Formats: sequence, structure tokens, C-alpha cells
Amino acid sequence: MGKDKREFKGVWFPASVWLDMRLNAIEKMILLEIDSLDGERGCYASNKYLADFCQCGESTVSRSITKLKSLGYISIASFDGRTRTLHSCLAKSARQTCQNDEADSSNQQERILDKVASKERTTLSGKPDDADVPYGDVIAYLNEKSGKHYRVGTEATRRMIRARFLDGYTLDDFKHVIDVKVSQWLGTEQEKYLRPETLFRPSHFESYLNEAPQQQSALDQVDWSLYQMKEWRPKGAE
Repeated sequence: MGKDKREFKGVWFPASVWLDMRLNAIEKMILLEIDSLDGERGCYASNKYLADFCQCGESTVSRSITKLKSLGYISIASFDGRTRTLHSCLAKSARQTCQNDEADSSNQQERILDKVASKERTTLSGKPDDADVPYGDVIAYLNEKSGKHYRVGTEATRRMIRARFLDGYTLDDFKHVIDVKVSQWLGTEQEKYLRPETLFRPSHFESYLNEAPQQQSALDQVDWSLYQMKEWRPKGAE
């Protein structure tokens, strides 16, 4: 990819893409790079190329492409087992949104503008709209996977989740980080670090997000089930 001549003078963000709050900054960058590379033969950039160009992990690129495809922004033209060809659904003449998004564009635009206004108020006040931050979902998932009992109302925990959410990360990103570290640390000396202040720390989160969960053997899964049964006690039991 790096040896190909780039016959363009820059990229342009369509308003609908720029204001689409379903996409974070990295996903928008990946979309625009795919769009700029989509020539007569399509865009055949690999995940590694896109990861290097956008300065993120290959797993982030893989999830982003899946998401962009599900939202109708790109399509997969072909895949022969080694080389994949992508097509951007942004109109080449005006870089507009895909046709399947145009029907409800007016209502969607109003919702987007409302969210943008909310984000601007967040920036000014320093506090996000708590209704948009998935505190309960994140902590419930962490407790379920780790066997812990962290509380949603702890301010230090909420502050960590809120900060990563404002960085553009999604609930799925939180779940992926939890899955990764639970698969690596549960039942080891590192288990004590299965806590929000470690998992969601800014210096750790991006690195954890680009790791892959370890595969558990059937015996490991049985051992963990027995461990959970042993640890559970009804109230008042000795």
C-alpha cells in the first residue's frame, strides 16, 4: 500500500459522518481512509496497513470494519482468503451518506445535533450526561465475569468509566477489556487487579483493548464453576 501513488489532494468529512455519534474518532478515520483508497479496483488495504496508518491496533480495525459494514458505510466486494476488497458507500462526487441512511436523515440529524449540544455542555461543565454513560452495564459485566461485587455508585469507579466513555470508547470496548483480563488473571496472583482502577486506567485501557482473551480449557471452566459454588454462601451461613 505504501508504494502506491495517492492521487488525491486530501479527504473531506461529510457532515453526516462527522456528526454520526455512533462512530468514534478512530472509526471515522478508518472510514475516510478506506474511502480515499477506494478506486476502480476498490480498497484492498489490509488491517495491518489501516492499523499503522490510523495508529491503533489491528483488533480495533477489525471491529471497526465490522461496525462500518453493519451501519452501511462500507461493503466487502470480494475476499479470496488472503486479499479483501472493500468499497466505500460514500458517494464519490459529493461524499454523501449511503442511500439506505438517507430516508430518515432529517430525524437522525436532529437527534445528532441534540447529542452534539449535550457534548458541548459536557465540555463546558466538565461533567458528561450521566444518562449516556453505561455505568451499570459495565460494573454488572465486570462482577459477572470476575465474581466480584463492585458497586455502581462508587465515585472513583464512575469517574474512570466516564473518562473512558468521553474518550470515545464503547460498552463493547469495556466488555472486551474485561474478557481479556479475566481470561488472563482469574485464579492467579493477578486476580486482585480485576478492579476498575486498574482495568479502566487511561495508561492501561488502550493496551488491554488490543489484546486477545486466552482460551480456557474445559477443565479450567469446570474449576471456575466449582470455585464460584464454593465462594457463594447464603446470608447468615457460617
